[in-house]
Amino acid sequence: MGKALSHSESVTYRLGMQMRRETWRNFQIDFGGSVLFALFNVVVNQFYAPMAIRHGATNLDVGLLSAAPAIGMLLSPLWAGLMGQRSPKPFVLWPLTIGRMSVVIAGMFLSPLVFVLISFVVNFMNGIQAPAYPSLLTRVYPPHLRGRLMGYVRVAQGFLLIPLAYVVGIWSQATGDRWPLILAALFGTASVILFCRVREVEPRPETNENMLSAPRRSFLTSARRQWLLVRENRPLALFLAATTATGFGNLLAGPIYQIYQVHRLNLSNDQIGMTRVAYYIALLVAYFVLGWLIDKSSPRLAMFVGMLAYTLAPLLYVVFGSYFGVIVSCMFLGVGDAAWDIGCMAYIFKVSPGREATAFGLHYLLFGIRGTVAPILSTALTHNMSLSAVFLASAAVSALGVALLCLPQRPPTLPSGTSSVSEVS
Repeated sequence: MGKALSHSESVTYRLGMQMRRETWRNFQIDFGGSVLFALFNVVVNQFYAPMAIRHGATNLDVGLLSAAPAIGMLLSPLWAGLMGQRSPKPFVLWPLTIGRMSVVIAGMFLSPLVFVLISFVVNFMNGIQAPAYPSLLTRVYPPHLRGRLMGYVRVAQGFLLIPLAYVVGIWSQATGDRWPLILAALFGTASVILFCRVREVEPRPETNENMLSAPRRSFLTSARRQWLLVRENRPLALFLAATTATGFGNLLAGPIYQIYQVHRLNLSNDQIGMTRVAYYIALLVAYFVLGWLIDKSSPRLAMFVGMLAYTLAPLLYVVFGSYFGVIVSCMFLGVGDAAWDIGCMAYIFKVSPGREATAFGLHYLLFGIRGTVAPILSTALTHNMSLSAVFLASAAVSALGVALLCLPQRPPTLPSGTSSVSEVS
C-alpha cells in the first residue's frame, strides 16, 4: 500500500496530460532554458549572416557561414561512439557553453574573418552535442508525451522569438551589431546551464549495442555498426536518403536567400526583422500542430509536411521576387524547420529505439556532407547562373526527397532483445 501511495503522489496532471512529477519538473527546466535561448536563437540563427554581409563578408564568406553548421557535424558519428553508455549530459553542457560564449568575440571584433571563424567554433561544438541531445531527451520525457512536450517548449520560445526578431532588427539598425551579439552569447550560455539541470528519469531500451562497452569499440568498429544499422532498417535508410535530398536542396538555397535579400532587394535590418517575425509565427504554429501530429498520427506525416514546405520556399522567390515573396517563403521555412527539429527526433526515436545516438550520428554526418557541399556550390554557381536558376534547382532536389519519403516502408529489423516497431508510418 505504501508503494501504491508513493506512486500516486508521484503523478500529476498538467497541460491536459498525465505525467510523473519528475517529467513535469524536467519540462519546467526545459521551458526556462528555451526562453533564455530565444535571444541567441534570433541573433545567431537569423541575423548572423546579414550582419556579416553588412560588415564586408563576400559571397564566399557567406557560403562558408552557411556551410559551417554542416562541417561541424562531420564528426558526429565519432562523438556518438565516444559517448557510448555514458550520460549524454556532459556532452551537451560543455560544448554548448564554450560555443555560445565564443560569440562574444564576434561582437567585439565585427570583422568578416572573425564572423567566419567564430561560426566554425560554434558549430564544431554543436557537432559534439548533436547526437547527445536527442539521447538525453529519451531519458527526460516518456515516449507517449515526447512530441507534445517538445512542441510546447518550442511554442513558448516562439512567442518570444516573434517580438525579439522585430526588436533585434531595429536595435541592430540603430546601434550596431556589437551588443546584440554579446548579449546573445550570455543568454545562450545561461540557457544551456539551466537546461542541464534536467534529470535522467526514463529508462533506455536495452540493445546489444548498449551492452557492448564503449572502451572496447574502435572507431572503425563503431562506424561499421552504424552503417549496419542502416542496412537492417529500411525506414531509417529511406529517412536518411529523403532528408539528404531535401536537406541538400534547402541548403543549396540557404545562402542565396541572404544574398537576394541584401543585394537584390536591399532590405534593411528592420525589414529583415519583419521577415523573421513571419518566420517565427509560422514556426510557432508548426511546433504546436506538428507536436500534436507526431503523437496522434505519425512522425512520417510531420516530416512530409516539413519537407514539402522546404520544397516550396525557394519557388516563391522565383514566382514573386519581392518583399512579399520573401515573407511568405520565410513562413514556409518556419514550417520546415519545425518539422526538422522535432520531426527528425521523433522519427528516429520511433524507428531506432535504444540506438538513437547512433542513428543521429549518421543523420548529422550526412548533414555535414551535404551542408558542406551545398552552400559553397550554390555561391559558386552565382557567378555562372542567375539566382532564380539556383532556386529552381534547389526546389527540384528537395522534391526528390519528398518522393523518397513516400516510398513503401516496412518495420525495421532490430537486434534480439529489442521490441520491434510495429508501425512506422
